[in-house]
Amino acid sequence: MNLLTESEKATLAARVDQFLAQHQEIVTPEIIAPLYQGIAAHHAGVLPVVKTFVETLFQEGLIKLVFATETLAAGINMPARTTIISTLSKRTDSGHRLLTASEFLQMAGRAGRRGMDTIGHVVTLQTPFEGANEAAFLATAAPDPLISQFTLAMGWS
Repeated sequence: MNLLTESEKATLAARVDQFLAQHQEIVTPEIIAPLYQGIAAHHAGVLPVVKTFVETLFQEGLIKLVFATETLAAGINMPARTTIISTLSKRTDSGHRLLTASEFLQMAGRAGRRGMDTIGHVVTLQTPFEGANEAAFLATAAPDPLISQFTLAMGWS
């Protein structure tokens, strides 16, 4: 499967080849091979230079599908036409828990590209542990309150 036009394929291949030539010692075939097809991974296990490259290609429209954790949704401008959330729970040190309303909103909020889409779509998958009730709860819940950890320290006298 290839998600790219012929023009996009050529542009992307040139970009990936250039990146590979500069970073061949840090990238693996498992990361690079899908890039040529417009598919990428973005998660904590991917080196920052590779994540930045994926983000750039995605923003340029050369990557069409990104398999990601919530790290993709945090703080960068990478809206998508559709966001698929494969699980409504999150693994923690003490086991699995339902996403918070804010975590769900942050990931779902990437659906719909400003100025390009009139509507964004969010798809959630049903699992044996979570389904329509949990999705409806998260989609309608108020965001969690923000608690700032910022403290201004004035050091002059």
